[in-house]
Amino acid sequence: MVNLTIKDLFHDKFRVVLVILGLTVSLLMVHVGMGMMTGSVDQNTRIVDEGDYDCYIIQSNRANIMMGGSVSDDMYDKVKSISGVKHVDKFIDDWLGVRYKDDEAGVRLVGFKIKTQYFDLWGCIDCDKDDIKNNNSVIIDNIAKKYFPELEVNSKLKAGAFETKLKVKGFCDENNVMGNPRMFTNYETAQRLLYMENESTYLAIKLEDGYSVNQLKDRLKRYDDEIKVVSSEDMKQEISDYLLFGFGIAFSIGIIAILGFFVAMIIITITLYQSIVEKIPELVSLKALGGSKTFINKMLILQTIFIVVIGYGISIVLAIFLAPILSFYSALPVGINPVVTSITFVVSLGLAIFCSLFSIRKVHKTDPAIIFRG
Repeated sequence: MVNLTIKDLFHDKFRVVLVILGLTVSLLMVHVGMGMMTGSVDQNTRIVDEGDYDCYIIQSNRANIMMGGSVSDDMYDKVKSISGVKHVDKFIDDWLGVRYKDDEAGVRLVGFKIKTQYFDLWGCIDCDKDDIKNNNSVIIDNIAKKYFPELEVNSKLKAGAFETKLKVKGFCDENNVMGNPRMFTNYETAQRLLYMENESTYLAIKLEDGYSVNQLKDRLKRYDDEIKVVSSEDMKQEISDYLLFGFGIAFSIGIIAILGFFVAMIIITITLYQSIVEKIPELVSLKALGGSKTFINKMLILQTIFIVVIGYGISIVLAIFLAPILSFYSALPVGINPVVTSITFVVSLGLAIFCSLFSIRKVHKTDPAIIFRG
């Protein structure tokens, strides 16, 4: 059965190669589109993933959940004094303009208390968080070299309106946001650079065992006009929702994935239909000789599966290879998520089998008597 299916499929090798090539390119569009969405979400929520915190306190009317906002030091002192709170860390997270020689770029500045045990840098290349203990020292993502090709360790950046000099102490990877690098520094340096005197962007909180986020919310309910308490899971969800739907990435990039699926299914449908029309006499003869509908269905569906598996396999390999390159040069990072790619494979296979049913129906509707016509 399988042997017959493969022989029939590769009877016209040139056509099969063209179909697989077209399917590969179409599915590559799907992988890149989905990768841009998952990559953007992963990178923007990474700072929550890397922190060992239970919840966050942010400004209640914060327009953009991803950055900015203000939480006063008075609130920090109040939260720190609550018996169910184990530890509180201040964070500053906002955009900052930097310049190196004659080039300028925007970076996502993250300032935090270096001594904390609940947050660490990730993707560091020959550096660690101790390198930014000194004031005006920074660690920046490698993607900064896209904007500043000559940037290296110990290079001096100029930041902000007053061109404060910052010394690059090292580089990290997988830390870009919307095509711009994250830049890490100690809390005090970030505070000066963004002119935040007695405030933070948000507070990150570790709770005592048995003390819940809801209990903290109830305790701070009277400050609802100023701040809101958000669990780590809800923080990630709010960031994802803002990025995908508020910012519009889901719609803009989703179109690429949908078009990729659409083109792939058209290729499958037209190719199988044309192939079956050409082989109608052979397939009908098979029916006339006693071949069951199930046998013919299995053979044609197996051909569809072979084509999709080969095309999908090549496309995912290409996507994995191209992801770092595209992430470096595009505005959105491309992340290949195993769960998303598995779902994409199942959807691709299901749609392809559905499309093959149109061709199979053509075989079963054809009268076997046609083989006896002159």
